[in-house]
Formats: sequence, C-alpha cells, structure tokens
Amino acid sequence: MTFEEMRAQFPSAAGSIHLNHAGVSPISLAVGTAVHAVLGDLTGSDVLSGYMAHLERQEDLRRALGRMAGAAGDTLGFVRNTSHGLAIAAEAIPFREGDSVVLPAIEYPANVYPWMAQARRGVTMRLVPADANGVMAEDDLIAACDATTRVLAVSWVQWGSGQRLDVTKLGAFCRSRGILFVVDLVQGLGALRINLSDLPVDIAAAGCHKWLLAPGGLGVLYVHPEVFPTLLPTNIGWNSVESSLEWERPHFDELKRNPSRFEEGTSSLLATAALNASVGVLEAVGFDAVHERVLALADHARRALKARGLTVISPDGASQRSGIVAFRHRTLPNDAVLQHLEQKKVRAAVRCGNVRFAPHAYNSEADIAAAVAAIPV
Repeated sequence: MTFEEMRAQFPSAAGSIHLNHAGVSPISLAVGTAVHAVLGDLTGSDVLSGYMAHLERQEDLRRALGRMAGAAGDTLGFVRNTSHGLAIAAEAIPFREGDSVVLPAIEYPANVYPWMAQARRGVTMRLVPADANGVMAEDDLIAACDATTRVLAVSWVQWGSGQRLDVTKLGAFCRSRGILFVVDLVQGLGALRINLSDLPVDIAAAGCHKWLLAPGGLGVLYVHPEVFPTLLPTNIGWNSVESSLEWERPHFDELKRNPSRFEEGTSSLLATAALNASVGVLEAVGFDAVHERVLALADHARRALKARGLTVISPDGASQRSGIVAFRHRTLPNDAVLQHLEQKKVRAAVRCGNVRFAPHAYNSEADIAAAVAAIPV
C-alpha cells in the first residue's frame, strides 16, 4: 500500500488536517468495515460463531503486534489501554517495603498514578526534573537510582516535548543493577519501529487510540519472558488459566504462563476487530516505511516552523526525534495559536506549555505547509 492509498483510507483527510495523532486519531475505512462485519455477525442467527471468530482474530492480532514491536506473540497480553497495562504491572511487581520507583517528573499521569498507588505497600516515588523545555537527561534518571530502586519507569516518547528516550542505555543500566525497566510505548507504537526482543525492556504497555489509529478500548502489555515468572498473579479471572473454556472445572493451579494471564475475562470484540484492521493497514504500508515517513514529516514540520519564526522545542537529534513536534509562538499564547489552527480545520493540541503537531504517515507535506501557514507571525 502506498502512502496515497493509505491517505484514501481516511475520509477525515478530505475535510481537515489531522496533526493530533499524539492525542486521538481518526479511523480508516478498513477499521470501520471490520467493526461493521463483527456487528453483522452479532446480529445474525449464530452469535456464538462470532465469539469464536473473535478468539481467532485476537491471536492474529497478537502475532501482528508482535511483528510490529519485534516481540514474540506469547510475550504480549491484551489490556484495555496504557493505564490498565501499567496498573497491572505496578500491582504485579513484588515490591518490598522501602523500595523506590524512579521516573521523570514530566510523565503523563498513566505512568505516574499506578506507582503512587504503591505507597500503601511502603513504596516511595522519586520524580526527576527535566530542563526548562521538558527535555529529560538519561544521566539524571540514572543518577536518581540507588540501592532502594526497584523500578525505573519512563515513556519511550515524551508526550510534551516529543523526546525519544534512549531505552537501550537506560535498560542496560537497569539490568546491571537488578532494577526493573518499565516503558510506556503509547507515543511511539504504530509510528516508530521498536524491537523489544533486542532491548533491555522488562515491561511495556501501549493503547491503540493514538498512533495505532484505532478507536480507544484496547491496549497491549509486554513482559519479558524472564521477568514474567517473578510477577504476582493479579487481574485474575476465568480467562487467566490454561484451558479457560473448561468453566465447570476450577483449576487455579493452572494459571497461564505468559501475559495472556492478565486477560481476565471476555475482551472487546469490536475493539479487537478495529485494531486488527488498523495494524493490517500499517503493515500493508510497511512498518519501516511508516517509521521513515513519520520522522520525515516531523522534520519537515520543524523546518517549516523555524522558517516562519516559531520556536521548536522538540529535540532534533537522530536518536531523540519522534513524530511529535512541539513549538511556541514568540508573542501569541498557545491557545490563540490553536484557535487560528482550528479556524483552518487543522487539528493540533496544546500540551505542557507548547503547541503540538503530530503527523502520521498518511499526512502530506502539503498538510504541514497549510498548517504552518495558518499560524500568524
């Protein structure tokens, strides 16, 4: 599938310029078709077959997400969203009283509140400040860890600045100190390539309503195979055991031995069909091609914004770039900039003291040019 063919999948692109994929994304025609097909199954005369087809579709999606994230399918479990995945992780880690969790002070609340909740178990949280532009130094995170640190939790891509953190460096440090490394992937997965099998990442989570281009309601949780046996059984339900359809035979002693254990009950048929279709579109374009296109459009936005006299906050280093471009006007407040953009039907966002553009692979250079031109100087 070409980028032009991908764009044709998004009717929203005909009436607006959507540059808010770091917030919420429109869906493709393929996603709508997949959801309507499931609804057709459920309004038919054999509803059970629709549920059985869902189970097969779920495994297809697990394998497809594995190809996208460079992870074996059996290291992935389905959750409702990023928050759900990180909450499960926080509850499953066998903390001891006196343990600490280190994380950037600029994290989105999904990667803050689950760790705060562990205070009831005697766990403390250490927030590490970023610089004035919201850019985080990996060395500062490393320096904040000590003998009490049980977890270092970060976002792969920061939601405010768009900075992509060096998860290889941070993970290697954690491995050397016996610290669990937990990563929020939601601002990268679906746009940027990652190979979890080759990275020192212990646990990771992401939701689907941003760069994965699906309606909200489904997410994915990754657990490294060597870490999973150390986790406590939590979020347990009828679907947490092997042979989970044997409902009349209680067998709690046969808990699943991979992250599908956390899939406690019946999952969303519609959300599964939607995400499966969306990942199919991204794979048809090519995960590598999407990665390169997103970074190229973000670079194009940086250049265009700077040429118009705007201050770009997002780091532009080769290893720090992402699909998010955060910027500020020299005189206008952010809300005024956003209002000008909305008048031209450009969908952007204001986050962390910046205006934020977040183009996806189906956007075009013309979209970027029109959006930048809509900002008065």
